[in-house]
Amino acid sequence: MHDRRDFLQRAAVAAAVFGIPAARAEEHFVKETPKLPGNDLFAANPERYWSELRRQWLLAPDRINLNCGSCGCSPLPVLNATIDHMLSAETYREGGYPWFGYEENGRLRACRDALASLLHCKRDELALVRNATEGNNVVCNGLDLKAGDEVLLTDQEHPGGRCCWEQKAARYGITLKYVKLPRPPAAMDEIIERFDKAITSKTKVVFFSHITSPTGLLLPAKELCALIRKRGALSHVDGAHAIGQIPLNMHDLGCDFYVTSPHKWLMAPKGTGTLFIREELLDRLWVTIASGEWNNKKQKAYRFSNIGTSNLSVMVGLKAAVDFVNTIGPDRIYKRIHELAGKVCDGIKEFPALRLTNASGDSFFAGLVSFEAVHGDLKGVMAALNSVRIRVAGGPGGIRIATHIFTRPAEIQALFESIERGLKT
Repeated sequence: MHDRRDFLQRAAVAAAVFGIPAARAEEHFVKETPKLPGNDLFAANPERYWSELRRQWLLAPDRINLNCGSCGCSPLPVLNATIDHMLSAETYREGGYPWFGYEENGRLRACRDALASLLHCKRDELALVRNATEGNNVVCNGLDLKAGDEVLLTDQEHPGGRCCWEQKAARYGITLKYVKLPRPPAAMDEIIERFDKAITSKTKVVFFSHITSPTGLLLPAKELCALIRKRGALSHVDGAHAIGQIPLNMHDLGCDFYVTSPHKWLMAPKGTGTLFIREELLDRLWVTIASGEWNNKKQKAYRFSNIGTSNLSVMVGLKAAVDFVNTIGPDRIYKRIHELAGKVCDGIKEFPALRLTNASGDSFFAGLVSFEAVHGDLKGVMAALNSVRIRVAGGPGGIRIATHIFTRPAEIQALFESIERGLKT
């Protein structure tokens, strides 16, 4: 239990660090966090359960956030854990230094254990990084490749995954080739066949997003990783959008490298990331940031977390995010996310002027749905959305909608009303 002084300190930190107005910080942090609704309520009245759960977020009532795909919304238990550690760390009562980026301490070990359980891998295969971009750079810059070696990517990669390979090509003369993904695909086999045709005897690495950033297309990662290994190449998967959006099992996927950004769908603090390295490849990868333990291979994957003094409090918040997700249940979360995204998908289909660019079938999307205009652009739609403060990703060329467990059905209805109004302008 915390006394009032603790709550006031927490509110002050929230106002200073997260930019929350002081009055609102006191409203939410100078009291106990609302309890999570129980399983009995979920069984009896699922919609009321999700409505009650919404109280765990600070989301402004006069805005609608349908873009947690770019930056997620941390619930109160995650914010509280982060803030409380920031305060306690400055007392220096813990045995070790309150940092992340050097030797592993108890809090980092607990975080890695929780993540390893969530991702179904060994702790020694999992490094803590600060986002998927950093993890992608660790893999790209850590592999020895020579001029003429080929790396295969898709045409829907985020700059945080694509650009490190572009730099490597410019610097070392490797060759980049691209798979053009269908928008939308007709069948999973269509995607797999395009990869199969593009892989050659010179292909050393295949890099792709589990869920693509521009459209939210969910790729058949397990099948692609099996194909890539069969063809003698390494699989490097950008899972920035996957962790927290869909259940993950690293060993079942069969990937060689997998990076995530938990600040999106896992709702962890900003500045947290994970890097999975298949155990057999740990010694093959060079570190990108060299510090005192750069060549201490006994550290296994943690060798790649030696990046210098960084923020331990956000990693404590990451552990709290995993706990929050586990309390609700990853499968329950996925089903709700997908259910709401399905409503978006069905609603978009009702507009003849629009076409979906990812969700042509249930297996091609999870919580992201994207669409574009059949003719012209979506300037009117974007203006209509902005006028009522509905946050989405994209622009006139295409819009991406993200639904999460805090999304309310009424917010999706407001989206449709704005689209209808925008299409008339």
